[in-house]
Amino acid sequence: REIQKAVFLRQMELAKAAKLPIVIHCRPSDNSENAWDDCLAMIADHWTVSGMGGILHCFTGSVEHARRALDMGFMISFAGNITFPKAQPIRIAAQMVPLDRMLIETDSPYLAPIPHRGQRNEPAFVTQVARQIGEMRNLPAEEIGSQTTRNFYRFFDLTPETANLEARA
Repeated sequence: REIQKAVFLRQMELAKAAKLPIVIHCRPSDNSENAWDDCLAMIADHWTVSGMGGILHCFTGSVEHARRALDMGFMISFAGNITFPKAQPIRIAAQMVPLDRMLIETDSPYLAPIPHRGQRNEPAFVTQVARQIGEMRNLPAEEIGSQTTRNFYRFFDLTPETANLEARA
């Protein structure tokens, strides 16, 4: 655990030196109940002062974890696991996260959403994530997709044109 913390701190230092936001996938194991608290405490102690924010990718935390991250300037990204039957805590957090601070993703090739669970996940399945969030918020999936796309471009200071150019490079 101490090695993980030291490596995480070093990664934050490298990102700060490069003037890049951080993207974190906090995935607690069965024997690390405090992983979210440790992760958020390290962000608060070592990253928040940078003002660059970040993304909690493939969010699996609680409403309280999401609130703490939002307070530190983070975006919250939801993946295919939001569609899983036992993912109610993730869905509750997704209902609380402001739509302008949300991203959606597939976490390909893992966590294929229902009805594709058990298959290799594909980027096209992100529509299922948008559908799930739209159902929870009484909004069309297209609106969720459009807003989260705008959020992505805004967060990374891109336009669709520059994103396409960078993808080709």
